[in-house]
Amino acid sequence: MNTTSQDDRPKPKLPSAAVAAGFVAAAVTAGAVAWATPDGNLVVTLVPALVVGLAVFGLTLWRSRHEHSE
Repeated sequence: MNTTSQDDRPKPKLPSAAVAAGFVAAAVTAGAVAWATPDGNLVVTLVPALVVGLAVFGLTLWRSRHEHSE
């Protein structure tokens, strides 16, 4: 029987730069879309913000892991 449990292994942490970059990109996108659309529809504002925020988060995370692996 294996004495080490899965809880003993360290869990990988997300780099704070990726989280911050994704949040900033989402906030800027939400602000720009809210300013550009006269009705201020929440769906119209949040969908592009989530897409851009997640894309920037993913790219920043990939780049940070790619740089550390070299």
